[in-house]
Amino acid sequence: MTMYESLYILYSIGLIISILCIIGVAFQKPSDEQKLMLLISFFAFLLSLGYWFGIQSNSADASILACKLMYLGGSSLYFLFVLFFVRYYKIKTPKLFFPIFAMLCIIFAGATLTMDQHHWFYQSFTFAYETGVPVLIKEYGMLHTVYMVMEAAVAVGLVVLVIYQSIKRKDKEKWEPFLLVAVPLIPAAIHLGRLYLPTQIDLASIGILLSEILLIILIYRLKIYDINDTAKQLIIDSMDDAIVVVDHNYQYKDANEQAIVLFPELARAKKDAKLEDISSYLDQTLKSEDPSLFYLGNWVYEPHIKTIRRNNQIRGYVIWYLDVTESEKRKELVLNYQQDLEKEVILKTAQIEEIQEQMIISFANIIEIRDTITGEHVRRTSIYAEKIAAVLYKNGDYSEIINERFIRLLHSAAPLHDVGKIMVSDSILNKPGKLTEEEWILMKKHAENGQSILKNALAKIQDVDYYNMVCEVAMYHHERWIGGGYPKALSGEAIPLSARIMAIADVFDALTSERPYKEIYDYDAAFEIIKKERGLHFDPVLVDAFLSIREEIEAVGKELGN
Repeated sequence: MTMYESLYILYSIGLIISILCIIGVAFQKPSDEQKLMLLISFFAFLLSLGYWFGIQSNSADASILACKLMYLGGSSLYFLFVLFFVRYYKIKTPKLFFPIFAMLCIIFAGATLTMDQHHWFYQSFTFAYETGVPVLIKEYGMLHTVYMVMEAAVAVGLVVLVIYQSIKRKDKEKWEPFLLVAVPLIPAAIHLGRLYLPTQIDLASIGILLSEILLIILIYRLKIYDINDTAKQLIIDSMDDAIVVVDHNYQYKDANEQAIVLFPELARAKKDAKLEDISSYLDQTLKSEDPSLFYLGNWVYEPHIKTIRRNNQIRGYVIWYLDVTESEKRKELVLNYQQDLEKEVILKTAQIEEIQEQMIISFANIIEIRDTITGEHVRRTSIYAEKIAAVLYKNGDYSEIINERFIRLLHSAAPLHDVGKIMVSDSILNKPGKLTEEEWILMKKHAENGQSILKNALAKIQDVDYYNMVCEVAMYHHERWIGGGYPKALSGEAIPLSARIMAIADVFDALTSERPYKEIYDYDAAFEIIKKERGLHFDPVLVDAFLSIREEIEAVGKELGN
């Protein structure tokens, strides 16, 4: 077999593997990590395609085109590798780090795409055949030298980063650092090996593919898409509460800083270790039907067990130690200080309402994440609805309905407007294209399902006004002012006011947010669409109120990541 045939077969296999990697990653559950790996797979494909074209070149122009594909894929991959490692280790970088790095990669990409138009990258190049293999004999320019220095710096930097993080983090498997170190080392070693190999042998694309496969193996092995994503949605950020996460096999997954303060043994615990091997107390607490209070000095914690479910299956548990120090102190004060009791009860009631609101937001966030929508959608729509109601109250519109209590209830009810989506399958929620008629019928049922869920969940709630409003918002926020909406095809003021307000907030945020089935509209286009639907989809009075606070609405959208 000739050198040409060997390289042709090798590059062809590499191209096929790169395509299979793209397909394999594309079929994973959508997430930030999956999107990043999809980009890495795509640019690795471009690199492999460049080498595949290059081995078949029969002219200098064809070889230059192949080189452009190689360098375009390579310069982008180094940026994405750095981004992957920074996200993987949750490192806070300087604000200008990624903009400067991205700009440098763009400059290299531009220089390589126009390499035949200037002498900065290649001072000269000549097409030739060596042992039957087409090669481009090049005299390198200044930008190529800078490119090679950047490539070496990235490889060394990533290796140093992995070694440092492996020493710092105690909860990782022993094999993990070796995989991570191999990601930058393999292509760097192959580049170094080119100094000792014949000119026509270039295995850089194979090195990049090996690095990509290692990342995919790492993601599958550590199950980046599994329990941790769901567990984080249940954790209400609090400096006083302790959180410990385990999977359905009672294997330790993660803990926050306060949990490590309460249980120092967690600092030395390894991921996936049995909880009973780490702390018998935590293991007993998890399996106990009535866990007892935990005391640390003057502090008192009350353990709660939260079950993590996905697709009606138990995926793990959250052991939540709620700081109830103040509550326990109040119990002691009751014995001797009756007057102080009323003040403490008021304070505790406010704290409980705040916790309930945070839990409602967290529950709604989990629902939205199933719909591939960020959890900030819940906060934005709640604020939009609250602001619209506040304008109506100020203007005296619907004065027989709207008061300060109505506004507060609407803000609390809004996060649960799409709770019915929890009964819609992932294949429909995350479908990037248009839904079929059968799928659309199932999707529309989320409004009725939402009301049914809330009626059952809140059947014993004492606040009747909140009960009615949360059910109205879930049931009727897809009705239209002129009729034709769903599920009841109501029209005009037959649609509850809370649902009419929610409709504007929900549609506006959907227009200005990324969804699998649509592009993002800018604010001008989104406000214009709302304006055109005045008297059609939306209540004219509400549209006027919404348009009058455009600056406030835009400020909320920008602040909360829209």
